[in-house]
Amino acid sequence: MLDSSARKRVYVDRTEDRSLPPEVWRDGLGFRIALAKIRQHRPALLRLLLVGVTIGGMAGLAYGAIRVPVFSATSELLISNTTLQMSGPDAVVTQVLVENSLIQSAIEMLRSSRVLDRVVDKIGLEKTEEILPRSSLAQAIGRIGWQRVRDLLQRRISGSEEALSDERRRQKVLARMRSDMAVSRVGASLIISVRARARSPDEAARLTNELAASFVQEQNDTSAVVSTSASLRERIKVLGPTARIISEAVPPTSSDGPPTAVILPLAPAVGGMLACIVGLGLALFDRSLRSAEQLVALTSVECFGALPRTKVPQMNRLGLASTLRRSVLQRARSAVLETSNQVPHFVGVTSYCPGEGKTVVAGSWARFLAGDGSRVLLVDAGQSDTRPALRPVAPQVAGLHEVLRGEVAPGDAIQSEISPNLDFLPSGEALSNLDMLWGNLAYVINAGRECAYEWVILDLPPLATAADVRSAGQIIDSLLIVVEWGHASEAELSGALSSLGSVRGRILGTVLNKVPRSVLRSETLVRTRRRSGRPQSLDLTEPGDL
Repeated sequence: MLDSSARKRVYVDRTEDRSLPPEVWRDGLGFRIALAKIRQHRPALLRLLLVGVTIGGMAGLAYGAIRVPVFSATSELLISNTTLQMSGPDAVVTQVLVENSLIQSAIEMLRSSRVLDRVVDKIGLEKTEEILPRSSLAQAIGRIGWQRVRDLLQRRISGSEEALSDERRRQKVLARMRSDMAVSRVGASLIISVRARARSPDEAARLTNELAASFVQEQNDTSAVVSTSASLRERIKVLGPTARIISEAVPPTSSDGPPTAVILPLAPAVGGMLACIVGLGLALFDRSLRSAEQLVALTSVECFGALPRTKVPQMNRLGLASTLRRSVLQRARSAVLETSNQVPHFVGVTSYCPGEGKTVVAGSWARFLAGDGSRVLLVDAGQSDTRPALRPVAPQVAGLHEVLRGEVAPGDAIQSEISPNLDFLPSGEALSNLDMLWGNLAYVINAGRECAYEWVILDLPPLATAADVRSAGQIIDSLLIVVEWGHASEAELSGALSSLGSVRGRILGTVLNKVPRSVLRSETLVRTRRRSGRPQSLDLTEPGDL
């Protein structure tokens, strides 16, 4: 059995050199982060804008199709109050100040049933029903004949073949008239404005004038004094509150509301604007990890780049995914060489949860390093039921766990030269955790050899099991975190990072994986192609969404 305490890898903690900047992502939306989030949501915003414009245009067309033109006419009444004052042997008629209560009483009287009854009697019940406007819904129901069906059902339920009684019809007409008229005081003056709506301009003017005339007549009848003396009635009829029409209604020249010619182009614009507002709100308050700026603000380390989501492998040719992947892996290698001169370099690759692509990134990085002539060992340090980075391994094949437990010799477990300069150590069967055995790994992989490997890439478990990643910190120099675009939230990744303890100070950087191609900016792709290394084809494509 190997001694787990005698051969632990010496590691110098560099956490004191890494001061954390202000957590701008938690403190609020910085300008750069806001722009990055909008840029990352650009395809969704464009789709939402298109949906908003389409819905707005359809709503405008529907409004123009079912809109019922309604016309309004206005008449004005002057309210005054006179009294009789005695001046010696003569009596003088003078006007007195009209109180607000008198104006309000006149307004309520205009809305009263007695005034409206006079209008209905003057115009006629059926004619009044005909000229009053109907809603667009009622007009549509009338067009499809639903009103007739409804009336028939009501007649059968009531057992009566007669239509609705005149009294009920009259009450409905009065209610409609009351809802379609507006009575208000003009500023602080003694003038009352009366406005009524109808289906046509002439009918609107007629209905408004009838309302004003009926109010004047009703007020005169209310103020009338019964007397047998004709001269006395003539002298006192001008006393008290009086109303007279000072402006008759005329047929309006246009219907109420904006014209259809304005609605049709305006509706798509309003729909698109509302869609943009909703989309920007969703984008700015979306806490899922979608941008490099967001990862930098959260982890305080460099983001090496973004890798596109690949559905079909691009074998044996330098495609877009291979170009971007090569650029990201070059930057990650440079970062390791800048921070550590010790050989071999122990680098762990992990992610927040399974399925984010860490296994593929670890395998691609190992093959990339081996392709440049370095001796590399790829270690499947995850659970025994996870798929290895390069090819499936039978469950009975001995691997890392058996080697660290001393059950199998390293040479029997390491699969040599699966690719030029690349060896592979599978996971094996996990019977216990590796907390006390990680210190033997550096000795095991170099047992009997003279610096056999320059790079050791460990495919670690996800950060969801942060204890396993933290225990691996006994030997790793650097930790690379793979984050799937739009998968984990800022709070989830922050909680996982806080559980790493001192290992958090060894985070080398992050990689934003599985980014939709529509999100990647064209200028980023051009810069990546120019920055890429040798033009030969490397098999760096993603063989699946692991």
